[in-house]
Amino acid sequence: MDKCNVVSIVYLELEWADTERCFDSGCPPYPVFYVDRKGVGSLASAINSGFRQWANGAEYIWFVTNVLFSPDCLCNLIDEMDRTGYAAITPCFMSDHQFCRPVEGCTETRAVPFIEFTAPIVRASVFKDYMLDEEMPYWGHDLDWGYRVRAAGHKIGVYHGEQVGHSYIRNTKNNNRITERRYELRRKTNASTRHALVNKYGSDWKQVLQWQG
Repeated sequence: MDKCNVVSIVYLELEWADTERCFDSGCPPYPVFYVDRKGVGSLASAINSGFRQWANGAEYIWFVTNVLFSPDCLCNLIDEMDRTGYAAITPCFMSDHQFCRPVEGCTETRAVPFIEFTAPIVRASVFKDYMLDEEMPYWGHDLDWGYRVRAAGHKIGVYHGEQVGHSYIRNTKNNNRITERRYELRRKTNASTRHALVNKYGSDWKQVLQWQG
């Protein structure tokens, strides 16, 4: 069994060139496969599609979006997955969710209710059984996936020994047409995301899914 494959989601935004440069620098030391989502559409569908095409019997899959990462990031993530036995972990970053953010002096993995699919490494055997819900819009798939995987008895966590750089589209300071279009599309999905979460988990979905933000 291969140790890890990398599935990178291609973005049309200018910032994705920085992610390409991270790959071009020679890291990570594992095969990288690209999913081109044409700059718009469902991230959940792109991630699931990439997994179906390129899991290829690997023990772990590292899903990479538009982030910056260190040359040692993936190797450290793999070591931490081996050590903890978690279903998935993500490096810390300046997330909307406090528990995903860096903690000064902390290098451990902390269990959390859900993770953002920004740069998570997942155990392929678990993800095969619990893929992202493609009917769940935008940020809803993070909460939904975390709930389903934890309900099955698995743990997920934030690894504070590695930090990735990530800028949300709404905070990107450029007037690029593609960036503006994606921001508008994402803004419009907020209501539909909340509606889908209410339909699936009830009006108290925030408590059920331990939403923070």
